[in-house]
Amino acid sequence: MKMVKWERKPLGAVADLCLGKMLDQNKNRGEPLPYLANVNVRWGEFALDDLRTMRFEPKEMDRYGLRFGDIVMCEGGEPGRCAIWKDQAPGMMIQKALHRIRPKEFLDCHFLFYSFLRIGQLKGFDQYVTGATIKHLPSEKLAKVEIEIPPLPIQQGIAGILSAYDELIENNQRRIRILEEMARSLYREWFVHFRYPGHDSPRPQAGEGLGVRAGFVDSPLGQIPQGWEVKKIAELLAKVSRQGKIKTQDYLQTGDLPVIDQGRELVGGYTNDADVEYSGELPVIVFGDHTRILKFIDFPFACGADGTQLLRSNDERMPVSLFYYTLSVIELSDFAYARHFKFLKEELVVVPIAEVATAFSERVDPIKRQVRILQQQSDNLRRTRDLLLPRLLSGGINIQVTNQEQCHV
Repeated sequence: MKMVKWERKPLGAVADLCLGKMLDQNKNRGEPLPYLANVNVRWGEFALDDLRTMRFEPKEMDRYGLRFGDIVMCEGGEPGRCAIWKDQAPGMMIQKALHRIRPKEFLDCHFLFYSFLRIGQLKGFDQYVTGATIKHLPSEKLAKVEIEIPPLPIQQGIAGILSAYDELIENNQRRIRILEEMARSLYREWFVHFRYPGHDSPRPQAGEGLGVRAGFVDSPLGQIPQGWEVKKIAELLAKVSRQGKIKTQDYLQTGDLPVIDQGRELVGGYTNDADVEYSGELPVIVFGDHTRILKFIDFPFACGADGTQLLRSNDERMPVSLFYYTLSVIELSDFAYARHFKFLKEELVVVPIAEVATAFSERVDPIKRQVRILQQQSDNLRRTRDLLLPRLLSGGINIQVTNQEQCHV
């Protein structure tokens, strides 16, 4: 039960809204600066590994630039998906596919984000969306989205409770990134520089006198150890779910099969549809056709959302850990827009002998297990946060404000 008055106001009355700049290489002038596009925005976080640049003039810096506390929201794709900008990178701008939402002084940016998160969970943005096939959330529609707003100290108290969970999740994500980089460094050492255990042991003098290193042979990718091969990714793929079929609007809260969705923290929801394609073996690797982000999952069964690929190797010399890190060093941004997944399948990769592949898996599988534990912890934290979210935003959990404007549950 709400103890104080909460006001319900349209977003346009409580925040400044601005759509990003149109990408037009022929007309744009000024200094090249990094910008966020739709694919860089997830729920609650940004993917900053795949940034492009656009020219901005000095007079455009304030209009299209980001400040700490701005909320960046997708105008298309999955309209409403958003995150808070916290100066993660300097000089960041936004492209037209995104809204910049700048809360006024009486509105806490974290509280507003959690309000958006709840609206998204309830599919509340759908009534404002235009377009049947390609969905958009125009500025004039976004301005009409209504937000329930308590006094600022209560906003801050609610945001503080929910942010505590997200801070723990972010800490886990940082640890995961460190572990992933350790594994990628090991991959580069073994399979790019070819300094794997036993690499300096005596080998047959293949190609001696032909400009080839001892124990190495020529290949389309340069000199590789003798006995290794170069193959197309397509030659290594087992036939699992090649193209997901589940649409965002068909997700369930619970179900038999988790739906893998890049834009929704990997698991977007669930389905009971027995006719969808799915992978019945674990683990698989996920490649998002739109987000170009590679993820590793180990669900016994899973199906892909629309635009998501689930990949698994069919070659014993390319076990899943090695296959994952082989794909992880490919610049996936090269396959955006005009170049799609079919072009990625034509990429050439090095396939080692079985002994080296097995040794690599033995080294990195413990790292993957640590990553899995951290991911499970984050999933539990996220579920707990999402249980509290509707109760806090409805006033079901009373936030008391003392005379010193300190908030208590």
